Amino acid sequence: MALAVEHTQIMPDLEPKKRPLGDRTSALKIIKRWKDFMMSDDTQVRFDNNIDPTKRDMQITLKETYLSIDRDFLEDLGINASLYKPLSAHGFLPFVMAFYKEDKEIMTELTGFSGGIISDVTVGSYAPEVPVISMETREEMDVTDLSVDKTKPLIILSASLSCPMLKVCLFTSGVSQILKKYKNRAEFVLVYICEAHPADGWKLGNKVSSIKQHQTMNDRLEAARLLIDADKDHLNCLTTDPHDTEKMRVVVDTMSNTFTSTYQCGPIRVIAIEDDRVAWMGPNIVHLMSNPRELMTDKIDAWLRGRFDENEG
Repeated sequence: MALAVEHTQIMPDLEPKKRPLGDRTSALKIIKRWKDFMMSDDTQVRFDNNIDPTKRDMQITLKETYLSIDRDFLEDLGINASLYKPLSAHGFLPFVMAFYKEDKEIMTELTGFSGGIISDVTVGSYAPEVPVISMETREEMDVTDLSVDKTKPLIILSASLSCPMLKVCLFTSGVSQILKKYKNRAEFVLVYICEAHPADGWKLGNKVSSIKQHQTMNDRLEAARLLIDADKDHLNCLTTDPHDTEKMRVVVDTMSNTFTSTYQCGPIRVIAIEDDRVAWMGPNIVHLMSNPRELMTDKIDAWLRGRFDENEG
């Protein structure tokens, strides 16, 4: 079994030598203003105009849009982002998270704008028992029980309908190509988690943020069904049948978000489980956006290619 982690660093090296946001009190005020700026009507229109998950370069366009919005915001404050290379290269949110990651008040202020960074689960450790909900029976099951053939790695992708990085994997053939190439050698599950960009939270325009955050299990199941319906209009890669290993099987996280909190996997992440251990954890959202040319399905393909080449070569 190949054990690998996508990155050894939790966050990119973004910490500046100077403090472009001033002291902590000033930084907190700026962060609150940034949140308002991100939610403004003008910013939402920019997201609507630029995000198209049917195009493979969507992640590149999304990052460029973020950076452009951040530059405009900082210029309004009189801050020249170009003087701070990490800030201009990675954007405001990763910069703030790297610099203030130990500050509970600031990180709480960013709730809904951050997540999926640090997990207590490590590569090589035994996969913890984590309940998920079957879409067909609404009953709890351990996520590892979805492994039909224990000799194959179980690839678990977590995301939601309002995560454009999932949509681009589905709508540009990423998932279908992975299934075609590896469905006889690996098994695939999608755990539907809380919305990445709900209409009543951190919006990415009205097109992406079309539904509200789930308040009940019915809400979450309905959102997952909307995703499956959207997939049917494209390549039909998803199924609610827990035994259909020809497709990517969809289950949902509990309303306590147990899977998400265990693996810190929001808004999108992938985990491979083999021999009851965590064999691989894909990049978190910060690292994924640091190299937007590669989709999450590219990361899955690279790991599986290495996994089988190593054992078969």
